[in-house]
Parts: sequence; structure tokens; C-alpha cells
Amino acid sequence: MPTQIKRITKTIVAVVLLVSANSDLAIAANKEGAKCTTAGKIVRVAGKRLVCVKAAKTLKWVALPAAASTTTTVAATTTTTTTTTTTTTTTIPASKVKPIVTLLREKGTSTSSSVNYTVTGDKNLNCATLSTTIGEDFSVTRISRINSITQTSAKVCTVNAQSIAERDGDTRETILAAASTFAISDTDGNVQTTLAGSPQSIWVTRPAP
Repeated sequence: MPTQIKRITKTIVAVVLLVSANSDLAIAANKEGAKCTTAGKIVRVAGKRLVCVKAAKTLKWVALPAAASTTTTVAATTTTTTTTTTTTTTTIPASKVKPIVTLLREKGTSTSSSVNYTVTGDKNLNCATLSTTIGEDFSVTRISRINSITQTSAKVCTVNAQSIAERDGDTRETILAAASTFAISDTDGNVQTTLAGSPQSIWVTRPAP
């Protein structure tokens, strides 16, 4: 073989060996904790993503977490790895929100056996969903019957009850409260089973004839 061809062949072999060696070194170097040369560079090795970062004045490979809840911020001079919790906020349309309803009394005292209470909502109420049957929506003390439940306004239901106070000048506490099966619907069809402000008392004094 001519000397010139031998030299060319040796040169090619040397180049191939050098490239192969450099490739092997690069692969070996690209591992977590090993030194790297370019800050911010990201490589994938054995299923992991590594980023070249500067830490303690030295560039080295750091693994990027795979979890969706982990955020890694990479800068040329510093690296901050922060585990965060994702909070999902669900907005419920107003038409799907239950009304807040409150039981109130018309006044604290009365000289009449006919007394009024109100159920007031923060949304428009359907007063027809309340029952005048004692024990269904309301429990009572010293009330003989619930005379009526009327829609006084869009957000107010007035409950008229009959006190058992006698015409003897004595004062009697007349109580209206939510029954265990209390339920009222708003005009969007949302049902509320909790009645704030319950129970309510009216002190009834009927003068002797």
C-alpha cells in the first residue's frame, strides 16, 4: 500500500476514534450531578430531562421533576425548584346557588292572637313550597294552627299563625321554628333546608274582656 494511502487511512481511523470517544464522554457526562458547560441547556438521558444550571459557582446537571405539580425556574445564575399545589376554583352560576333564608318575627309583642313571622331570602323565593301543616316545615309552641303563608314580596314569605293565648291578661310566649323537614325553594328550583334565625318568639298578651 502506498505510504500516502496509509497516512490517509490512519487519519480517518484516528478521527473516527476521536469522535466516538468524545460522544462517549458526552453521554457519560450528561448525568445528574455531573458537570456541564452551557447554563440553561436541557437534555434527555435515560428517560430523564436534565438541565444545566449554575450552583455554587459550578455548572452541573440537575434533573427536571416530571410531576405536573412541580415548577422549575432556570436562570443563568441561579436555579429554584419549587413544589406547588394546584388550586382549582369552580364558579357556580347564581342560578345554581341555594338561597340563604332567615326566620324573623314581625314584632316582639302582640295583643292579638294572630301573629306574623317572615321567611326572608337573599334570592327570590317560591313561598308556595312552604306548608301550613304543622310539623312539615314548621314546629310550633302555643300556636294552634298556621293560618296562611303568603308571598309578601319576591324575597319574603309571611307566615300568619294563631296563638293560643287566652283573653286573661297573661303573657304567653308563642314560638315558630323550623321543623326537621323544613325545605323551601327559590324561583330557580334550588332547595334550602336550613333556616337561619330559628326559632323566633312573640310574647302575646290578650287583655281580659
